[in-house]
Amino acid sequence: MPVLKGVNEPQNRGKMPTHEADAHRKRPTLWVRIGSAVLAVQMLALGVPASVAPLWFFDWFPFGAGWVAAGGPYNGHLLSDLGYAYLALAVVLGWAAVRPVRELCLAAAAAAVVANTPHLLFHLAHAEALPIVDSVAENALLAFTVVVGLAVFFGAYRIPAGGVASPAQQGVGLPRERA
Repeated sequence: MPVLKGVNEPQNRGKMPTHEADAHRKRPTLWVRIGSAVLAVQMLALGVPASVAPLWFFDWFPFGAGWVAAGGPYNGHLLSDLGYAYLALAVVLGWAAVRPVRELCLAAAAAAVVANTPHLLFHLAHAEALPIVDSVAENALLAFTVVVGLAVFFGAYRIPAGGVASPAQQGVGLPRERA
């Protein structure tokens, strides 16, 4: 670690050197971006097939396992509407991943948690509808989305209110925005 001029002066004692403080501030934003992107991809993976091919989604999702079909009778209208809702969540979560403004990240993560928590609770209550391996996999994936959503939500509180550093200042290699 390089020696910084003035670090040991009385007014600077106990403070992080500037480069360490910058790295410390970037960390929560990076994790919020990654978590938001993971959730956006998950929502796309559900939303695209459910909205474009609801019968296929019902019979084959995921990978031919028929998890959706195990939950009750087919309703194309409800499945396509669900797909559109997932696509809408994917847009907001993707936006939060690209531009992690505190308020946007909080809202996007809260929406993901609100959507996925009751979904998880439903599947936990109806675990017998699937073979044990499928039930464990399904509930583990749903629990993962809830945990990631909560991590993004609480991580977003560490982003400065009302704004965020440009992507280049966050260390993600994108060009800086001009003021």
